[in-house]
Amino acid sequence: MLIGHLGVSGLAHRYLKADLVPVLIAGVIPDVVDKTLCYGLRLAPSGRMWGHTLLGLTLSTGVVWLLWGRRTAWSWAVGYLGHLVADLGGQIPWFYPFVQYDFPPSRGFWEMLLHKLQHPAEIALELVLLVWAGLAIGNRGLGISNRGLGISHWGLGIGRR
Repeated sequence: MLIGHLGVSGLAHRYLKADLVPVLIAGVIPDVVDKTLCYGLRLAPSGRMWGHTLLGLTLSTGVVWLLWGRRTAWSWAVGYLGHLVADLGGQIPWFYPFVQYDFPPSRGFWEMLLHKLQHPAEIALELVLLVWAGLAIGNRGLGISNRGLGISHWGLGIGRR
């Protein structure tokens, strides 16, 4: 769920010194891609497909590297990989399309939400991660500098390579 992925990304920012903007975006992008393809466009059988692969990680990190440089690409890769690791409780098609996976039919959005509400321990874990990340970042400050948020890379299109 989004809350847990944001928490993991926030912790990566704090403890792995990943730039905040790219690590946060990459921390949710696998779900943005796959959920859109599955639920929105109905072009994929599962909400975990292309975005949840090592190929997706590698290609997107390469594009970020070319556009914004090594530091931002590293932060992106940390966020993306953090997302995949956080999803280990379910099926992750790591090597798709090179290895075929049997994708169970995805639940609809409301079914998925109902499932989450019926498992409060999962929600509690995600909230704990988010609160921990908020406290960890808050104690350090957001690092409102070019390095801390990656502003020079993302907002202005200039910065280190």
